[in-house]
Amino acid sequence: MNKKKWIVIAFAVILLVAASLSNSFRQKDSSEDKTDWFNQQMTSLLSDKNYVEKIREEGDPSQRILVIPIEGVIGGNNSAYNQELILDTIEQIRNDESIAAVVLEIDTPGGSVYETREAYDLFKEIQKERHIPVYASMKSVAASAGYYYAMLADKVYATPETLTGSIGVIISGQNVSKLLNKIGIESYVFKSADLKDMGSSTREMTQEEKDIFQNMIDESFETFVKVVMEGRHMKEDKVRKLATGQVYTAQQAVDNDLIDGIKYYRQVIDQVRTDNDLQDAQVFEKVSDNETFSGIFSSFMKGQKSYLDQFNEIIDRAERLELPKVEYRWEGGY
Repeated sequence: MNKKKWIVIAFAVILLVAASLSNSFRQKDSSEDKTDWFNQQMTSLLSDKNYVEKIREEGDPSQRILVIPIEGVIGGNNSAYNQELILDTIEQIRNDESIAAVVLEIDTPGGSVYETREAYDLFKEIQKERHIPVYASMKSVAASAGYYYAMLADKVYATPETLTGSIGVIISGQNVSKLLNKIGIESYVFKSADLKDMGSSTREMTQEEKDIFQNMIDESFETFVKVVMEGRHMKEDKVRKLATGQVYTAQQAVDNDLIDGIKYYRQVIDQVRTDNDLQDAQVFEKVSDNETFSGIFSSFMKGQKSYLDQFNEIIDRAERLELPKVEYRWEGGY
C-alpha cells in the first residue's frame, strides 16, 4: 500500500474518532453537570490573547532583541502558526522602546495570502514609525509566504540546508466528480448565477472559472513581485526571472541575491548584537500561555457560545470539503 493510501486511511480513522466524540458530546443527558464540567475545563484551558514573554537569553531588559517565530503553514487551522499572536507581537514593537532589534525566525512553506499580507502591512506600518533593525533567520524551509515575510528584514540569512524562494501564487483543489459517479453519488446545487459554485469539487471547472482564478493568481503575484523588488532592492526583470515558483538552496539564493548569507540562528543573533551594539541585550519571544491546546482550537473557541457547541463546530468543519483558496505556498513535499 502506497503512502497516499495510508494517509487517506489515517485521515478517515481520525474523522471516525472525532465523529464518535462529537456524537457522545451531542447526546442529551438528564444531568447538566457533564456539560457544565466540560465548559469549565475548556474555559480554564482557553483564553483570548493570553500571551506571555518567554526569555530565550538573559540580558539587559532595557535593550532587547525580539524573536518572532513564523512556523508551520500560514493561516488555516494550524497549531504551529498563530496569526493573532504574531500580530500582537508585531504591535508591541510600536510602543515598547526596550525592543532594539527584531529577528524573524522563519520555518514555513508559506500559506494564506490574506494572513501573510495582514502581518506584512502591520509590520511595514510600524517600521515607518520606528526605524528598528530587522533580520530574518531561515530554518529548514522559508518558501513562498515564508520568503514574503523575509522581505521585511534588512538582512536575510539561511542555513546551509534551507530551501527558500518559491516566489509565486497557487490555488489548488480537487475534482471528485468521476469518483462520485463511480460509487453512485449524484451532486446537485441550486444557484442564483452560474459562478455561485465556482471551484466546486463535484464537477468539471469551466473555462470562465479557470480564467477568473488565473486573474486572482496574477493579481496576487504582481503584489509578490513588488514586495521582493522593495525588500531586496532588485530590478523587476531580475525578480520575474527568479519568480518561477522554484525553490532554491541557500547557496543558490545567495548567488541570486535573494538572501544575504548563510548563517544559523545562533550566528544571526550574534550578528544582530555586533551590528547594533547589543552585546548585553536580552533575547525574548512572545508565546501563548496555553500554547498546546488553544493553538489547535483558538480559531474556533471564541464568542459567546458554550464550548460544547463550539467543539461541535470543530467536528462540523472537519466534515466539510476544503474550498479552493489563494496561497503563497510551496506544496512540493507537503
